Amino acid sequence: MSEEPVFVRSKWGTGRYVYNHRNPVGLALIVLAPLIALGVMFGMQAESTWSESELRDAVRKGVADLEGKQHYTSLESDRGFLIAEAIQESGIGPRYGVYTHKDEGGGYTVSTADTESEYCVRITLTLDKQPPVVFPGAEDQPPPAPGMFAFYRSVATFSEGSCH
Repeated sequence: MSEEPVFVRSKWGTGRYVYNHRNPVGLALIVLAPLIALGVMFGMQAESTWSESELRDAVRKGVADLEGKQHYTSLESDRGFLIAEAIQESGIGPRYGVYTHKDEGGGYTVSTADTESEYCVRITLTLDKQPPVVFPGAEDQPPPAPGMFAFYRSVATFSEGSCH
């Protein structure tokens, strides 16, 4: 093994320690450190962008998770939030960057800035007949007005392409 130390003081006047290129371990560190840093940067970039297959799988799983799920909302509320939340909670792809746009037909076009794919998600809400809390002796409540909050069950479907 070399008698040279792995680290030596910089000769550039800073007094910092730097890798010693005359030591085999120091030379290996000089070569490997930038390669490892590049690998980490590429890995971070890959984890922060959506791929076509990730978006497809996340939409599929998000729609499946919405099926029969109970929500406390109103019929007039924007359902795009429910869709984006279900896709983000699917655990597929990054946790951000999902966009939903409500179309005239009632569907929501789901897309990302990283992909060209779009999916049409339609979600319908039906009043949940079994509220989670029932008070003894309480009389039956009338159905909520369209702007009132109540418990609803969701039914969701999706198809490829934007909603028209």
